[in-house]
Amino acid sequence: MKTTFKLKDFITKYREYETRILEPTLREIKVGLKKIAKPVYWNKYTTGYGVATPSPIKIITSRIKEPEKVVEKIFRKPELFPNKLSVDSLSKMHDTIGIRVIVYFSSQLSLIDRELRNSSFIELDEDTPPEAYFEPEKLTGLGLSHLENKQKESGYSSIHYMARLKKSSVPKEDRPVFEIQVRTLAQELWSELEHVLCYKPETRPNLSAKRRFQILSKEVSVIDDHFNLLYEELMYSQKNIAYKDTDTLTFENTPKVLSEINVNCALTELNPILKTLFSNGIKTVGDFFRIATHVRVSTIRNNYISIRGHSPGNIELIALLSILNQISSKEPEVERIKAYINLKA
Repeated sequence: MKTTFKLKDFITKYREYETRILEPTLREIKVGLKKIAKPVYWNKYTTGYGVATPSPIKIITSRIKEPEKVVEKIFRKPELFPNKLSVDSLSKMHDTIGIRVIVYFSSQLSLIDRELRNSSFIELDEDTPPEAYFEPEKLTGLGLSHLENKQKESGYSSIHYMARLKKSSVPKEDRPVFEIQVRTLAQELWSELEHVLCYKPETRPNLSAKRRFQILSKEVSVIDDHFNLLYEELMYSQKNIAYKDTDTLTFENTPKVLSEINVNCALTELNPILKTLFSNGIKTVGDFFRIATHVRVSTIRNNYISIRGHSPGNIELIALLSILNQISSKEPEVERIKAYINLKA
């Protein structure tokens, strides 16, 4: 009876802590992370003229730990929470707020690491250094050997950072430490399936299943390496490619072609850009330069600024150029530009 009362009292206190501390903190974290989720943020890492922006982030997710998970962790790890169901335990729990950053390719983990270590809005917790659940040689190859290397029996791979906000509406002494997990898409797939199959203690796999998880982890790591190699080869090709008017537009030459009209595209924008161009019969470099004159591009940008208050995004610009493919006179061109912009408003 006494334990039940303590549990209910603790959950009530946690809900109050959630409203007063965790929710405003998470809102402020999301504002800061929103900036780095945009492809334009990563322009500084573009490796050369006419190379697509790395735009590493696939998705950022977040959550506040549910009360039952908090209670379960306190009892599962009594050495970390000696005061058990208390407010003191909440201040010691560094994953009440969890952030997950998913990148496309393993070499992009280094970009995220650099940004987190040099962030203007968060600071890494000095008492809890980042931990990388990786094979040591892979960390070295990624330029991440400064991270503390850890291993999990299952073969789990991810990088964990503990951080707090530099500035916040929450008083400095109350600002919680929160966890940021960073991993690739392939690692996320493995982690999610591992979680479903054997996360709960009562469903821990037998020795044979454990061995299978370890094997699958290594195979996922190999797949990750192959995709990363393809990515790096693509970046190299974009940097060094030359083109002629008769060449078909491709992933390799399109960033350099677009740079001729001062468009610095992100890697993630290439597929929708090429689909839009091809669906409108614009398939070669020459086709593109025929529709993308500097005067026309300037007209589109000026009208966009006049009507919307900002320049068009890269995909919007390409879409507008594509629908002007068969128009040769100025007046109907401007009318169609304005109609498109107003339609998208």
